[in-house]
Amino acid sequence: MSLEIVIPAHNEEHRIAQTLHAYSNELLQSDLTITVALDDCTDATAEIVDSYATDDDRIRAKEYPRLGKGGVLSEAFRSTDADMVAFVDADCATPPSEIEVLTSTLAQTGADIAIASRWHPTSVLPRPRPLGRRIASRGFATAVRTMFSLPYADTQCGAKVLTRGAAGRVMPLMSSRDFVFDVDLLLVARALDLQVAEVPTVWIDREGSRVRVVHDSMRMAASLGRLWLHHQVVPVKMPARPAMEIAQPAFGRATVSRIPAVVHADIPARVGVGVDVGVEVDDVLGEGGLSRAS
Repeated sequence: MSLEIVIPAHNEEHRIAQTLHAYSNELLQSDLTITVALDDCTDATAEIVDSYATDDDRIRAKEYPRLGKGGVLSEAFRSTDADMVAFVDADCATPPSEIEVLTSTLAQTGADIAIASRWHPTSVLPRPRPLGRRIASRGFATAVRTMFSLPYADTQCGAKVLTRGAAGRVMPLMSSRDFVFDVDLLLVARALDLQVAEVPTVWIDREGSRVRVVHDSMRMAASLGRLWLHHQVVPVKMPARPAMEIAQPAFGRATVSRIPAVVHADIPARVGVGVDVGVEVDDVLGEGGLSRAS
């Protein structure tokens, strides 16, 4: 099945080359498209993408005015003709092999959406996140569960894969273009009774993050408030169906449920994973071993 990976990018000239190199060299299928959605870039990001596109016709850039992460993803998803469409962050925190895990999850479980989870007990985080960001992430996750009753441990991990059918149904009903795009996506998916698989992942914290913990936490709180109000005033409604179970997939156990629409997929922890993304897991483990997302 064909796959389009969309990478939202706003002035990512210092990180986009590493990501394109990793994804184009590890994911070798011919029916792959890597689209860098340029969100009003004013640096050399577009030129770097063009240089990679010259050598690999699977890579392309799409330029947009300043729409925000959610805005450029929505526009790119609406125009896809691939069987599956994914998005990852420009910093390559998600190794290419993890996108393959997510696409395999869709094939094995029949889910409509697969999302990576850093907080799953078997997820592997070889480089610990700064304390401030861990606290902010936990606080945000708690707020999301409290306000929206979403069952997911991690709504914000920047790696998600949707079937084209799911993307076509979800995107027209979304309102968010900023930090809470992921939450909005999952809220609409639940309202449409789509199946969502939450899968453990390998996630490598990268230097150069633009996140400002206090400032961005306040912005995210305000965005969550606006999203909650939007879904109260203009709710997306769909009749619920009873829970069901599916056969065990090749990589582990999975249970599909409706309302909440989530597949809990357990796969073995990938010990000693090393990928060509600028860091080897063994290089950052040290004597303490793996860092779990717990």
